[in-house]
Amino acid sequence: DFEHNGVEVHTREPQPSMGGLSAQVVHLVGTAKHTTLNHNEPTRLFNYASAMMALDTKGTREGSLPNVVRYLLEYVKCILYVTVVPEGANFEATKANVIGGVNSQTGEITGLETVKACPETPTIIAAPGFASLVVGQKLALMARDVRCRAVLDAPNTNDMAAAEFAARFGAEGTGQDKLSIVDPWFLKTYDGAQVLLPASIALVAAMASVDGWESPQNLAVLCDETARNVSYKINDKTTQANFLNKHGVVTIARTRMGGYSIIGNRTNTGRFISHVGLEDLMARKLEETSQPLMGKNLTSDFMKQVVERLTNWGQSLVANEVIPKFVAYLHPDKNNVENYKSGRWYLCVDYGRYSPNEHMVYEMSVDDGLIATFLEEVING
Repeated sequence: DFEHNGVEVHTREPQPSMGGLSAQVVHLVGTAKHTTLNHNEPTRLFNYASAMMALDTKGTREGSLPNVVRYLLEYVKCILYVTVVPEGANFEATKANVIGGVNSQTGEITGLETVKACPETPTIIAAPGFASLVVGQKLALMARDVRCRAVLDAPNTNDMAAAEFAARFGAEGTGQDKLSIVDPWFLKTYDGAQVLLPASIALVAAMASVDGWESPQNLAVLCDETARNVSYKINDKTTQANFLNKHGVVTIARTRMGGYSIIGNRTNTGRFISHVGLEDLMARKLEETSQPLMGKNLTSDFMKQVVERLTNWGQSLVANEVIPKFVAYLHPDKNNVENYKSGRWYLCVDYGRYSPNEHMVYEMSVDDGLIATFLEEVING
């Protein structure tokens, strides 16, 4: 039975690190009349100069994408993909191309469906300038499926119309609770002429300029003015901005800080935009880092290692103040014999989350005791 008179060293590596949460990746869908890009193919644009060369070879800024891409890339340095769709004979036909789908004969995906084909999974998607129920529904479905946030333009007419538009979304299971709807549109001077830009690009830019678990509230909008004035005062609950926020619409308004800013922390159903972003990023990280684990034997050691890896990941999020608390553990009841025999096991990930500072309440009161102390000091010198 002799094998060896000596020493062997066997090493074992722990489960690899899960890494941090994803950086912002924006994906816009729209039209560009003079483009070098293939239609219905998500393409990364690296900077403003190359973007304009790809989207606008004649410098006429025709189509829905050239000016909004210019605004975004001048505002924030972010990873940006665009899908250019062909213009239709009229706006409705173009809108149908933006919505897109799957060709039943060739299997080709078009329009917003190409969000799923993006080489880098988007965190923010939009179709700037296309404000409609069907566009919003498609954006919501894409956001649900790829775990990202969708931004939708409201009709840009009046406050009541914007509120009624937002009320049309929110159906359970459709991803519509993740929609950020924004109004009004705004005016921006480019090359000596004022152009009307959809509000969605202002919100997309604001969201892309902060981490996915942070709110875009108060971030600046680079514009000459809004298409219509929206009143806002920080101490007034009756302003137009407060009305829009209450009905699920993010807005653009002047503030005491000067200039125009994003006003609103919530999606159309009242969820915090930052909470939606955090949930998406954490869920995506769990999904993406689980692929290498598939097929492994469910030994005691393996399961403990996975829980330990989750714990280390969660504690790094806590240390970086992404979340305040995190706990990972095996479910005490669902990890039973029947589930184990089916190759199924349950890991619980419990976490806390920070809320944005939306409503500050100062309580001021006169303290007679402080007055008495003051008088005593005066009398006694």
